[in-house]
Amino acid sequence: MLDFKQSYFKLFGLPETFEIDFAKLGFAFRELQAKYHPDRFINADDKERLVAVQTTGLINEANETLKSSRLRARYLLKLVGVDFDDEIDTTSDGAFLMHQMEIREALEEVGSAQDPLARIDDLAQEISGEADALKDDFVDQMEAGNLDAAKEAVLKMKFFERLCQESRQITEKLEDDLF
Repeated sequence: MLDFKQSYFKLFGLPETFEIDFAKLGFAFRELQAKYHPDRFINADDKERLVAVQTTGLINEANETLKSSRLRARYLLKLVGVDFDDEIDTTSDGAFLMHQMEIREALEEVGSAQDPLARIDDLAQEISGEADALKDDFVDQMEAGNLDAAKEAVLKMKFFERLCQESRQITEKLEDDLF
């Protein structure tokens, strides 16, 4: 029986740090999925099947959380008692928010660039670089025990997660239009 109260890191046999071994995570995920998959409990009683479904849900949630930089950072903060309220928590850094608007405007204008693919590649690299800087800032703040600043980094990561997604969508659309 799986301990539902253990951390996601312990579940997969990983240290509770931001940097994780994705190969080890993938291996442990597949191993747990094989062991606890509901199909293995098809002949079990209703309670055992329900536990198998709940266990698989926990394993999937833990895997998705640890695979995502933002969700992993947020989870690390949760482990030390920092809560998030998705309804009200957002960054109030005015300069950061203005910069987000500038990037969004640049993304909207990609189609009118002389070389749209080159422009989206440049923007995607800029966005990725800034996202990486936020991850580094999160790690630095956590190591220094600055939990409020670490939380602020996570809140900002959410913006860059969306920008990365938007840049991928624009790239896909541009590539589809070419072929």
